[in-house]
Amino acid sequence: MEALELISEAAVPEQRAALQVAGIRAETSVGVARYTAQLATALATRGVDYRPAARPLPGLRPHFHLANSSRSLLWRAPAQREHFVVTVHDVLPRTRALVPLYRLVAYPIVRRGAAVVVHSAYAAELLERQAGRTPVRVIPHLAPPGPVQERRAAREALGWAGDAPLFLLPGVLRRVKLVDETLTAAAPLLDRGTLSLALAGPITDASLARRARKLGVHVLAAPDAATYETALAAADTVLVLRLDSVGETNGPLLDALGAGRPVLATRVGSIPELAGEAARYCAPSADGIRGGLLALCDAGERESRARHAAERGWSLRPDRIGAEHAALFAEVFGD
Repeated sequence: MEALELISEAAVPEQRAALQVAGIRAETSVGVARYTAQLATALATRGVDYRPAARPLPGLRPHFHLANSSRSLLWRAPAQREHFVVTVHDVLPRTRALVPLYRLVAYPIVRRGAAVVVHSAYAAELLERQAGRTPVRVIPHLAPPGPVQERRAAREALGWAGDAPLFLLPGVLRRVKLVDETLTAAAPLLDRGTLSLALAGPITDASLARRARKLGVHVLAAPDAATYETALAAADTVLVLRLDSVGETNGPLLDALGAGRPVLATRVGSIPELAGEAARYCAPSADGIRGGLLALCDAGERESRARHAAERGWSLRPDRIGAEHAALFAEVFGD
């Protein structure tokens, strides 16, 4: 897959009053809720009054966000008689039990949308195959601005001593993100002081946290936003490792790009399309991950990848993504 091209500035028709749109998402879907809040800020200067909400709001044009963690919305969208836009964050169901729901409800909603948005060409191709929907709009997920805190100050704030390169594995820590393999890969390097490793996110398996702490890994279980941002500022490299893909948005990767951090990643789903040369790629195995960790312990390698990450982050800055959405809303909802 070719790397994402820079997004062109979208011209938004001048309007007498702000276009009002409801960004309808499940409040329990943390990643999607965070995204709609960021989108609301980006759209505020683009003539769009964008209001995140748990359900359709009277008088506001509907923009639905569908993901594996926001299935409750599937029962609200079919009742819509007016035009609506839908953004699909997870193209495939994460579990087999959800396959009937996707086939009977989710994909028909996608086919009814006045416009359908995904965040990568990979997801667009996957959705076109699964839902039979064409065309699909590709508007990349915005990369939030990186932390302003200096690395050493961030480490001191977290109590993380040492000068070894620090690798951060963020997000919900579960098997599909190769946490076990990462701990196995890092164990001898941690023992020799070659690097430091930190986990930051909800842990679904308590034994993972116990094993990590025993190895000397820093563990931030379900950190709040400020603590997570400090961990990102402290990191030299971000790990974006997955065993498979459901065509989803990758929040940790976007955070890394926004912060200008190099990435160690697996070639799965949309990761190569989005990360490009900002990432060094590895096999989804302990040996493959260890090789990638060692390569990114080299300061020159990290600096080169960091330059690419900063360029990617700039191309995905909020004002540009907001412009793309504003143009789409004006096209679909403009009177």
